[in-house]
Amino acid sequence: MARKRAVEWELVSSSVEETHAVGERLGRLLQPGDVLALHGELGSGKTTLVQGLARGVGGEPGRVKSPTFVIMREYPAATPLVHVDAYRLEGASAAAWLDVDLIFSPAKVTVIEWAERFGDLLPEDHVDAHLEHVSTNRRRLTLRATGPHSAALITQLKADAPPMPAAAPAAEEPAA
Repeated sequence: MARKRAVEWELVSSSVEETHAVGERLGRLLQPGDVLALHGELGSGKTTLVQGLARGVGGEPGRVKSPTFVIMREYPAATPLVHVDAYRLEGASAAAWLDVDLIFSPAKVTVIEWAERFGDLLPEDHVDAHLEHVSTNRRRLTLRATGPHSAALITQLKADAPPMPAAAPAAEEPAA
């Protein structure tokens, strides 16, 4: 029997503004109860993506700050956004001590930085987002679906994406 291929989309952002724009487009598609699990090293753009998500769900992106020390913040919006930073958690057993009913509320969108620390607490159907450094200003963002709803989200996001700009031609060397 052939294995079904997971829905995945990879893109490269060349600026904070581009990462905000991707987050905003994704935020417009998210519905109450959706969960976005973010993975990536320090400085890979996770909080920058969340700022775009905040705008997309109808909130104020300027209010979004990484909740590293408070672990969780909730931002008011048309669809409230719960932003969790699990960096300081020691794994799923520590995450289980949090208010998971609030975190995974069916009335809110949830985004979790360092989501690998939540382990099996994550819902089966969520979007996995992996961010990584490509160069000083460029970040690779790979979105992976874990179920049918997240697959539909990624498929729609990809279909709605503006065409990528053509690469600028290399400057010609002046004649010597």
